[in-house]
Amino acid sequence: MTAQPATPEPAAPAKRAADAAAPAKAEPRQPLTRQQAQSALIAGAVAHTMFQAGWFAFGMSLAALVATALFGNIVGAFTRTLGGDDPGAVLRAIDGGSELLFWVVVSFLIGSAILIGLSVVVSGWMLSAAAVPSPWKRTWAAIGIAALVDIALFWVYVGIANLLTESQLAGPVLLTPVIALVGGILTGALLWWIVARPRRAKPATAPAATPAAGVALSAKKSAE
Repeated sequence: MTAQPATPEPAAPAKRAADAAAPAKAEPRQPLTRQQAQSALIAGAVAHTMFQAGWFAFGMSLAALVATALFGNIVGAFTRTLGGDDPGAVLRAIDGGSELLFWVVVSFLIGSAILIGLSVVVSGWMLSAAAVPSPWKRTWAAIGIAALVDIALFWVYVGIANLLTESQLAGPVLLTPVIALVGGILTGALLWWIVARPRRAKPATAPAATPAAGVALSAKKSAE
C-alpha cells in the first residue's frame, strides 16, 4: 500500500501572522472582591442616606422659598394698599416675619446643597479606599440614578406612612422620615452595589487583514 505523503506544516512566520489576523478575545473583567462589595454596600447606605436627606430638603426648601417669596409679595402689596409705608404694627410684624422666614428657607436650601455635596465626597472616598475601579465615575452614576429614583420613592414613603396610620399628623410628619431612612439605607446599598459591579468587557475589534496575513491564513487552512 502506497504511503500518503505527509502534510507539510505551515511555516512559523505564516502561522504567527494567521494567529494575529484572527479576532482577539476580550478578557473578562475581575469581579468585585468581598471587601470591595462590602465597601460598596456601606458607601451606598451612608452616602445615599445623606444624599436623600439633602435632596428631599432641597426640594422642599425650594418649594418653600417660592411660597415665601409669593407670600411676602402679597403681604407687601396688602400693607401698601392699606396705609402706605406705615400701615400698622400688626402688618409690619407680618411683613418682617415673612422676610425672616425667607432667609431661614434660604439657609436650609444652602445646607441641603452642602449635604448633597458631602454625600458625593463620602461615596467617592469610600469606594477609592476599597480600590473599586473608577470610584468617582461610579459615584456620579449612582447619584444621578438616585436623584431620579428618590423622586418616586418620596411618594411611596408618604403612601406607606398613610397606610400605617389614619392620623394626618403621624403619617406624613412622623412616620415618613422613619420609613424614608430605612428605605434610603436599603436602596442606597443595593444601588451602589449594582453600579460598582464590573461591566462585561466588549470583544476587541479584529485588526485589519493585510495581504500577507491573508496568504498566511489560507496556508494554515490548507495545512489543516
